[in-house]
Parts: sequence; C-alpha cells; structure tokens
Amino acid sequence: MIDIVIVDDHKLFAQGLANILMEDKELNVKAVFNDGRSLIDYLKNNTSHIALIDLNMPHFDGKSTLIQLKTNNIKTKRIVLSMYAQDVLLKECIEIGIDAYLMKDVEPENLIQTIKEIHTGQYLFESLNISDANSNHSFKDDFINKYKLSKRELEIVNLIVGGLTNVKIGEKLFISTFTVDTHRKNILQKLEVKNTAELVKKAFEQGIN
Repeated sequence: MIDIVIVDDHKLFAQGLANILMEDKELNVKAVFNDGRSLIDYLKNNTSHIALIDLNMPHFDGKSTLIQLKTNNIKTKRIVLSMYAQDVLLKECIEIGIDAYLMKDVEPENLIQTIKEIHTGQYLFESLNISDANSNHSFKDDFINKYKLSKRELEIVNLIVGGLTNVKIGEKLFISTFTVDTHRKNILQKLEVKNTAELVKKAFEQGIN
C-alpha cells in the first residue's frame, strides 16, 4: 500500500483527487490539507510515501512547503501539481528537490502510474523536456508573427515535426492527450493546413526541423 498526503488550497479539487486515488486498491490517502504549514506539521510526526503538493497556495505556498520538507529532512517523495508549465518555476522546484512535476490537467491514470513508479524507484523524471523543446530549436520570427502561434503551440509544432504522437507529446509537456489534440487542431487551422503531413511540410519550409 502506498500512503499519500495531499495539500491544495482548493478543497473541492483536493477531495476530488483523494477520491480518485482511493479507487485504486494500491493507494491510501492518509490526509488532505489546505495549506503547506499543516502538511509540514503532520509530516514531522507521521510518515507518508508520497506528497502531492499544489504550487500556488496563499500564505504558505508550494515552494515554501518544499523548502521546509528539505530543511526538516522529511523523506516523503514530492510530486508537484501545477497549473503553470513555466521553465522558471520548474527549475526552482528541481533545485529545491522534487520527484515529479505534473500539470493539474494530467489524466488520472497517468498520475497514478507516476505515483507507483516513484514509489518503486522506476520513474524517469524528464522535466527538462519543457526547456529542451524551446532551447533545441530555433523558430523564425516571421513564422511566429505570420501564424500567431502561442509558445505552447510552437512547442507542439516542434514535437510534431520530431515525429511524436499526441500521447508522447502529452507526456513530454505534462499535459493531457485531449489538450494536445485541441492544440493540434488549432495549429492546423492557424497554419491553414488540412493534416499533419501538410503541417510538417510547412514547418520544414519555414526552417523548423
């Protein structure tokens, strides 16, 4: 049995997440908290294999919680759940010490799989892929300006050109397959192409490879 604690200031989300996790017979949600301070106080006197930590909380936020977990030498594995896929936040969390960084719209089965893999030491933390998607490729200014693609859409175009499926793109960017599919449809519309083959062709024409 994998023991889990959750901290999120949105009570409905936290309880809903707990209910989903408890449907898996291998998972046990021991406690749900609405602020980081309460979580720290609990873990000073109790154990848990995994802590799911919301990054954006008032008063005592996720980063402060992570720092206190490290300062107090609490061995609980830490999974950050965030609404923000931002390189700066990601790097800050990595520097403090985390075991995974997932978006809040992650599919429940992916979250459960991540929890189990972290618990068994099999999880491969590929968090820097968000940065890699930006740093390893150069998008031409005229391509960006002409088609009005967002930063996220540019990342996805790059990964599509690299031959990744929606599932793999979702795993790389920590978003759901449904979200990737929505972005893909918007990209096709903005680029005025009908399918992936035409998308890739236009990307190559603009030097995206």
